[in-house]
Amino acid sequence: MTLQIDISAQVVSIREKVYETLKEAILNGSLPQGAHLKERDIAHNFGISTTPVKEALRRLDQEGLVLTKPRIGTFVSSNIMRSVEEISWARSALEGVAARLAAIKITDEECRRLEAQIGRMEQATAAGNGELLYELNEAFHRFILTVSQNDYIVQQIHAVRAFDKAVRKQALSDREELERAIGEHRLIYECIIRRDPDAAEQAMVRHIRRTASFVTNSLKVENIQDIRNNQALARDEDKLQ
Repeated sequence: MTLQIDISAQVVSIREKVYETLKEAILNGSLPQGAHLKERDIAHNFGISTTPVKEALRRLDQEGLVLTKPRIGTFVSSNIMRSVEEISWARSALEGVAARLAAIKITDEECRRLEAQIGRMEQATAAGNGELLYELNEAFHRFILTVSQNDYIVQQIHAVRAFDKAVRKQALSDREELERAIGEHRLIYECIIRRDPDAAEQAMVRHIRRTASFVTNSLKVENIQDIRNNQALARDEDKLQ
């Protein structure tokens, strides 16, 4: 496949752009499991040196999305679903604690701001605007982190949320998932403004884990279909020989 990247004067570094582009391509199946990722080919496609590519592949290896074999090369991992699911478990636990703290610490003014945010999300859901909803979803979760007032939790969440950005994009590209997600976000909001820490934590954990399960199952279905398509293609080629 041909990977493209917008190398422009933006805040995000070229290295980060390469990392995010490769990660999203792996998670959405554009780079299939087992694919050989050649540094020089990737750098050529991006029009850059191999240095940021090496760094991106190193990070992806640490996250379990690629496997680097010494003197052989780097390949897309065959355990992607496991990586998505396990990191989402970690994120759900951390964001669950953030929701609990938010329910304890939220002010009346912050309740009003959170209500306005949910209203905007509901409007975007009704319009089927997944791109806008992605941004509003990010803002919703960021606001809860702000209200939680715990720098340690915030730092830990940022570490894992950088991984599953592509996962959230895939989830929000499905119309039925948009409807499920807005109901869960409203429940989280209601628990927080009701100042019920136990319910807020449980609602956040359930939301994130269910979303991860939806995406994981979607990836499995796509991979099975890819395998079947490849098998059918191989049979057709055998018939021609």
